[in-house]
Amino acid sequence: MEIMESKRPRGRPSRYAKYEQLLASLPHSMTKRPLYVDQIGLFRGARGVTVWIKVRHPDRKSSEIKLGSLTSWSWEQLEQKRSELQGRADRDEPLRPKKVATFAEYADGWLQRKRHTAKGYGTLKGHVSKHLLPTFGKTSLSDISTTAVNGWLGQQRATLKPSTVKRQLNTLNAILNDALKAGVIEKNPAALSDSVRGIEPRTRFLSDADLKKIFAVIDKIEKEERTDREMKPCQKIGWLRSFVMWAIQSGMRRQEILNLNFSDITIMDDETWVFSINNTKSGHPRQILCNDTMKGIIGSMRLMPREKGDQRIFPVSLTTAKRKLTNLWKICGLEDVRLHDMRRTHASVLVKNGVDIRTVAARLGHRDTKMLMAVYAVQNNDAYATKLAQATFSNL
Repeated sequence: MEIMESKRPRGRPSRYAKYEQLLASLPHSMTKRPLYVDQIGLFRGARGVTVWIKVRHPDRKSSEIKLGSLTSWSWEQLEQKRSELQGRADRDEPLRPKKVATFAEYADGWLQRKRHTAKGYGTLKGHVSKHLLPTFGKTSLSDISTTAVNGWLGQQRATLKPSTVKRQLNTLNAILNDALKAGVIEKNPAALSDSVRGIEPRTRFLSDADLKKIFAVIDKIEKEERTDREMKPCQKIGWLRSFVMWAIQSGMRRQEILNLNFSDITIMDDETWVFSINNTKSGHPRQILCNDTMKGIIGSMRLMPREKGDQRIFPVSLTTAKRKLTNLWKICGLEDVRLHDMRRTHASVLVKNGVDIRTVAARLGHRDTKMLMAVYAVQNNDAYATKLAQATFSNL
């Protein structure tokens, strides 16, 4: 049965006659290699004629590249392609462009590299899996456009707070900037995306009444947990009050508290316990003194059941901590509260009571261009700050 060739654009017979003659000379059935004229080859198979290009490398070796069906090419286009591929071979460049990874493939590798270095790794992973992969996962990095990013932003803004969308956009930007630095893409399409508007500065402070209410609710929750202990034997209980109290006494960030180990304590004498905070948001370690309340928390948490080898003071996961705290704020009925408000309240009380800004900044781990700390040690006034925190919050 004769194979019917599809109609395709043809050049001028006088210029491309040699290729037309090659096509006409092809046997009805071919089982070996293509036949070539001037590095352009044709092969007749069961499904039609396919076209090939042969290039010669500087070391005199040859490569054959299959371009697909002849019906998709004109002779002029094939000559242009031949020149392009031969030029790459002469310059010792790859004959085929490297396959660009999909967003899902690149994001997975990015997360693997960030697992032990990124602050808030769990949050980054959540951004990728829940909010970025559904839209960009199967798309090649080189095919993601600013228009696509803006479309995604519009979808996210329809259901989420501006501040939440901004954090997700920051994660997308970080991944694409990483790909840009690695030479995988030529530009970051998110760099010129629409700005996320509607984010208002957050300055939530907790009053004495708020704090008393929070700890009263915690006591109620932990009492109920002890009552239900037999029904939920695997649930870790008895840490929530200590966790929130540690936050208000120390002014530390949530992830800093979760990363604390018993080995981070240096007991200089009975009165002076120094805590080293190594895994910080800024990457710069710092030290703070423990007051009596914090020492008591350390002692009680040593008695808490934990897996063998777990030396964290608070042996709970980020997910567990977030779930417990979210439920706590909900039961308290306090509007827009989070654990970071303990840190802000801690700092405001110290400043209000006369602790100088430099000491408070060092205690919280804040740095600026004028205050570069060569040695991370306990500030002289930190003893006063520690005692003040003890006196202020001891009645909670």
